[in-house]
Amino acid sequence: MKPIYSICICNYNMGDTLEVSLKSVLDQLDEKYEVVVLDDGSRDSSLEILEKLSRVYKNLRYIPLLRDYRRRLGETRNLSIEAARGKYVILHIDADDKWEPFIDSFVRLFHDLSKRLEYEDFILSGGQIHMAPKDLLLKNKYPNVYYTEDRILWKKLAAKGAFIAIRHKLFRERIPIKTRKKKL
Repeated sequence: MKPIYSICICNYNMGDTLEVSLKSVLDQLDEKYEVVVLDDGSRDSSLEILEKLSRVYKNLRYIPLLRDYRRRLGETRNLSIEAARGKYVILHIDADDKWEPFIDSFVRLFHDLSKRLEYEDFILSGGQIHMAPKDLLLKNKYPNVYYTEDRILWKKLAAKGAFIAIRHKLFRERIPIKTRKKKL
């Protein structure tokens, strides 16, 4: 069965938190979902963790990339969207977050809004989680920058009337990072 929803995760050297994070996502999903992890050239245990988890979770795919220092987070996000097989993409599920079982509720909210608006060509921004049709994100790509790639895209989509932001209960917690270097 082809997935309807693709959760796109970008990873770089997050082996300390990756397994806990991915299990918190994968344990709440069924076959309608796939989780695509783009590993951006990690040099830690990330690839071994991804290989191990992909044997347990059939809806997990990981794509190892060679590290390219010209490629910023925005471009890595674009590559993850291109690799997605679902009609809809769920973003900003980070490899250092632990998720409570409400991802499917957020997806249902997107569809409820879409039905009420009789329109689905928008990104729903929940502050911590975002969802949009894959085609919309392929036509409106993230800029190849760090840290502000999301806000630049949201501003561009807002100017087109394709950005809806909501406030909702926080349902993820940041996993504490052990090393000072990674915290920076």
